[in-house]
Amino acid sequence: MADAVGAPAAKAKKKKKVDPFKLQSVQDGGKMTKEEKERYKRYDRGEGNSSKALGNHKLKQSIKRSESKIGASAKAAAQAELLQPTEAGLMEAEGELEYTSRMTQAQIAKAVDLNTACKAYNMTLDRLGPYRISYTADGRRLLLGGRKGHVAVVDWDGSHVGTAGKPRVLHEVQMKESVRDVCWLRDQSMFAAAQHKNLYIYDGTGTELHCLRPNHGHGSPQVVQRLQFLRYHWLLTSVGQGGHLRYLDVSTGVCASDIATRMGDCNVMRANPWNAVVHLGHNNGTVTLWSPNMHEPLVKMLCHKGAIAALAIDRGGRYMASSGVDGQLKLWDVRTYRPLHSYFAPRTATDLDFSDRGLLAAVHGPTVQVFKECTGNRANGPYASHRLAGCVGEGVRFVPFEDVLGVGHSKGFCSMVVPGAGEPNFDSFEAGPFQTKKMRQESEVVSLLEKLPPETIQLDPTRINTVDVNPRERQKELQSAKAARMAEIQAAKKVKNKTRGRNKIGKREKKKEVNIIDEKRKKRIEQLDREREKKEAKANGASTAPAYDPLDRFAPKKEIAKKRRVYQHHADKK
Repeated sequence: MADAVGAPAAKAKKKKKVDPFKLQSVQDGGKMTKEEKERYKRYDRGEGNSSKALGNHKLKQSIKRSESKIGASAKAAAQAELLQPTEAGLMEAEGELEYTSRMTQAQIAKAVDLNTACKAYNMTLDRLGPYRISYTADGRRLLLGGRKGHVAVVDWDGSHVGTAGKPRVLHEVQMKESVRDVCWLRDQSMFAAAQHKNLYIYDGTGTELHCLRPNHGHGSPQVVQRLQFLRYHWLLTSVGQGGHLRYLDVSTGVCASDIATRMGDCNVMRANPWNAVVHLGHNNGTVTLWSPNMHEPLVKMLCHKGAIAALAIDRGGRYMASSGVDGQLKLWDVRTYRPLHSYFAPRTATDLDFSDRGLLAAVHGPTVQVFKECTGNRANGPYASHRLAGCVGEGVRFVPFEDVLGVGHSKGFCSMVVPGAGEPNFDSFEAGPFQTKKMRQESEVVSLLEKLPPETIQLDPTRINTVDVNPRERQKELQSAKAARMAEIQAAKKVKNKTRGRNKIGKREKKKEVNIIDEKRKKRIEQLDREREKKEAKANGASTAPAYDPLDRFAPKKEIAKKRRVYQHHADKK
């Protein structure tokens, strides 16, 4: 009681409440809760490298710094997990005898939510196909282009009118000529169409804005077969008859580059989303990589024994899928240009496409197959399959941020649900499906200000922000590389046996070492010196007659007669 009356009671220390859903910052050395530890274990590498037994102090410090960075990155990843609340869901088979590829679209529609189930439907458009399709970057608009001139802008999920799941044709145009390919530009305000002879650009309502006549050289205009749009460079790429690859700057209307590939007609083209390098598939089974800065291919890859039928590149730009008329479907590592897996398809795949989550879709005639995790391990079978009744597929495209696959075929359009295909967590700064008109305008202005020039398109875009090497150091590297090459040549000379004739190894290597320009310059200098000496001797009055040689009597009679005439000529002058 005395303590209570005489002095105020000490305030009880309040315990700090810890939010179980908030990970403490990396700089703060506080303890983690159980929930935070579980999240941290998902990204933790395990036991790190121990530096106790090392004697080198610098090595110890470097190992400690690297381990601390790894721990900090794991904590940051666990903290960023709060920004990705949605996880992608996949279909799973219950038993050993059940396969996900046997599930029909009706069965999938019963298992998913109502909003997703309404996105599986068919649009019958007879007599105007086959159709090529293209989605906007935010996935809100669908562009259909029929071979017989029918072009339509479709609100494929009904978001434009507020009726989810009910497709609606917003704008429709009949071009009255063949349409080979269609492509959205920056957003849903403009699109391009490769028509009978020319390339046209329209606004979102189908009104013609520009007509581009790609007439390369003399003769008839070159027909455009395929279109691709590079978002960050504002470049519309086209390829067609004659193998002409053209880059058009949409923001200025100037042709950035016009390249003649000299590899024949080309109707297969895909752009790498990571470095904007264009991949072309040719009839001789090769895939070439192109940049607007070079008139020669950056890389040539022999992928198939026959013509290339389709190409696809994943969103990270690491893997490429190719299909050929030889009946093979191959997966390639673009970083090393080596094959990963090879599959034999029942029919030649006419089109391929990668989803946001790495699923690969292939259309084989009337059958559409989707493969899961095909880039890492070899896929044992398709993840999902769908058959188009009485139709032949022309092109497939995944909808961004949606578990939906669009298929354009000979009798219209088909939208099928593929669980786990779309990225559930999108970046609104890049492309968001919930952008308003004002937000799209602001993003267009920002993208114009941050437009990358065509010179930045190369195989490794990370080299753009690096400092150039010192010229002296570069010269030293070149000299060392040359010395190593010469050492290899000398070793090859010792190992290989000598051959007869012109193809001796030593002669060929000597020819490579000789600089032809320097040799010609040296001979010309010697000739000029001889002529100058003759002129000086003539000016001084000295005789230019050849000296008498006693051995001339052993020479042929023609040479002796020639020298006698020269001696007689000089004697007459005197």
